[in-house]
Amino acid sequence: MQEFDIHSLKKYRFLLWPLGFFYWLLIFWRNFFYNIGFFVSRKLPCKVISVGNLSVGGTGKTPFVILLANILAEQGKSVAILSRGYKRQSKGTLVVSNGNEIKTSLDEGGDEPFMIANKLGKVPVVVDENRYRGGQFICNEFNPDIIIMDDAFQHRRVFRDVDIVLMNSNNHNPRLLPYGLLREPLGNVKRADITIFTKTNLTPPKESLIQTVSKKCSLTFMSELVPASDLIGMDGTTKPIEDINQPAVAVSGVGDPDSFEVILDETGMDYVHHFRHDDHAEYSDTDLEVIREVFLSAEATAIITTEKDLAKLEGLNDLPVFAIKVDIGLSEKDQADLLYLIN
Repeated sequence: MQEFDIHSLKKYRFLLWPLGFFYWLLIFWRNFFYNIGFFVSRKLPCKVISVGNLSVGGTGKTPFVILLANILAEQGKSVAILSRGYKRQSKGTLVVSNGNEIKTSLDEGGDEPFMIANKLGKVPVVVDENRYRGGQFICNEFNPDIIIMDDAFQHRRVFRDVDIVLMNSNNHNPRLLPYGLLREPLGNVKRADITIFTKTNLTPPKESLIQTVSKKCSLTFMSELVPASDLIGMDGTTKPIEDINQPAVAVSGVGDPDSFEVILDETGMDYVHHFRHDDHAEYSDTDLEVIREVFLSAEATAIITTEKDLAKLEGLNDLPVFAIKVDIGLSEKDQADLLYLIN
């Protein structure tokens, strides 16, 4: 699958600029009407924390949601996750996990909610394209102390008590769609209570970007994306990275495949080919067959992928397929400040 590179369209800039201007107008007036109260954010009966971003994908949002849920659970808080379930093959309110067991398939629940549900076994995970309806369902069904609303910075129909925005340190093109990757202007980070730069260990953010964001949002944290020392197999078992004989074949369908390659390099993984698929990709039988052929022809010893993609490669379960587990590294001080703001 060929990857579309928006940054290669410089010669078409004269076409993209008008589109970006009209997109900016749409975003400006929408936010303006929310700011003056013409559009109303509806409040749920429990506390809501929004975790979102300004850009399109690739900020490490899913591992941060998992980290935040674990931090809150350690404080004795009951937590539930609410997501729209992007690209899921279902509609309406759907329980991905009730906090005891997975209740749906990956296709029905969506790849990220399904991954979150697997990682947070005791936390309910619900998807609904109508976030307010989904939040009401969660409050009635599970009565949590806190709902973590995934990918919701732009979803202002639901009131949030705390707004957290993640920014990929690797995003050096702070322009609006369609020329850049921003969903809304950088200055709108002023709506956030906390801004967290992610993947700073992979690509340090530009100092000018840090200064711009810090002027708009008083609480700005730095975080890292840290690979674990063990790989995860399809059956859930773990294996030390050093036990994998080289070389491998890499497969990813994420918003920031460059960072995935940096992580592979940091772990010392030698890979002969990287299949880059679109974010939230669905792997067809043809895709899987091509991966298999390259694996066999290269005499590779493993297929290395992301946690989000692992379940999608079930058609290759006769081959050694492993996922690299990654966690968000946030300092104890920043975690304490985060909890203080939430409480």
